[in-house]
Amino acid sequence: MNCEMCGVSSDKLIKVKISGAILNVCPQCAKFGEPVEEKKLNKISENVTIKFPEKKINVVTYKKPFKKPVTTKKPVHRENVEELDVVEDYADLIKAKREEMNMTQDELAKKIFERKNVLSNIERGELLPDIATARKLEKVLNIKLLEKNE
Repeated sequence: MNCEMCGVSSDKLIKVKISGAILNVCPQCAKFGEPVEEKKLNKISENVTIKFPEKKINVVTYKKPFKKPVTTKKPVHRENVEELDVVEDYADLIKAKREEMNMTQDELAKKIFERKNVLSNIERGELLPDIATARKLEKVLNIKLLEKNE
């Protein structure tokens, strides 16, 4: 038979416990572990019983919440709707007022909840602000950007 640790063929192998494992090793490798008696192994294997705790499974019932029926909004026909346009020199007005208030583009963008790139494009005149953004700018900068369309 061969030693399970070094692989040397030997007629006399000894059962040794090394790092928690029981191995058949030659007398030279036996010094690395504790010798295990054959009777002790049988005694341990006879006395070991494995018990699994009984698991109680909790059944949870799920009730779907009551859904309100979906209603769609009917389009409202307004005859006297104000149509608004952004003034022509909006870019210069916004930039001048922002600089007058000693604000950076980042600060103003955060106040109106827009990205800095959007604000810089608006200030350069490359992007026309929508009505909602123009209203936010009017409120923060205290300027007039929207006018009635005639």
